[in-house]
Amino acid sequence: MTLSNSADFLLEGLNVSSSEPGLAVISITSPLDIPAIVPFKSAVDRCIEKGNLFVVVDLGNVNFMDSPFVGTLMGCRKSLQQRGGDLAICSASQFLQDRLSIMGLDRVFHFYATPQTAIADFHFLGSKEQFSLTLPLQRNCVTLLRRLACSVLAKKGFKAKLIFHIETIIDELANNAVDYSDSDSRSFFAGFAISRKKIVLVVKNSRGMLDETEINTLIDKYKNPEINMDSPRGRGIPLIKMLSNSVNLDISKTEIIVQVTKIVEV
Repeated sequence: MTLSNSADFLLEGLNVSSSEPGLAVISITSPLDIPAIVPFKSAVDRCIEKGNLFVVVDLGNVNFMDSPFVGTLMGCRKSLQQRGGDLAICSASQFLQDRLSIMGLDRVFHFYATPQTAIADFHFLGSKEQFSLTLPLQRNCVTLLRRLACSVLAKKGFKAKLIFHIETIIDELANNAVDYSDSDSRSFFAGFAISRKKIVLVVKNSRGMLDETEINTLIDKYKNPEINMDSPRGRGIPLIKMLSNSVNLDISKTEIIVQVTKIVEV
């Protein structure tokens, strides 16, 4: 797909190509200043129309970018992320990288060395990771679970704040499973579904036969949690609710299942 000859791209040296569905590379050889904003936004809009929601901007032949265009890049990235895609920058010279870093763009984008490395990362970012584990009822397993989840999230490029929130939620849920499992139980279950839009955590543990009163007490505890300032791990259920978008509880006579959903902010 080559869009550079289209009449609505009034910028010489802008070319859009796509080698696979869902992904496009915008190559630019002109300075990125105010006159370049409308043509660039038109190129991104055309990519969205064609379903190419992962866009790589190749700056290998660009030697100047002004502040207004930096704002355009960030706006285009937000538009793509809201649709489940993303925008990456590649091949920028060290001079341009230094200039963009001064403008704070290094805190928003990762600078890829080549279009190929950005595309390879997009393949990973666009995937949905699902994994589940059955772990022994031991404190050290909670630590291992936190580290594993945080490692996956960091590798996929999620923000440090979100990773910290997920780590805190996992710590609370998994420690609760260890604390409140049946004494005869030897393990608990943890499951994860990770995509660019949301992260879903499920923790399940066994419990001795619960009567109806005990079940209702647990349900009420989750629906109307009270902050326990003496808790060695934090604030328990209120903290989980504060850090997540939804908390669902399913209790049977022998199992307690908690599902937490965290929406990924763009």
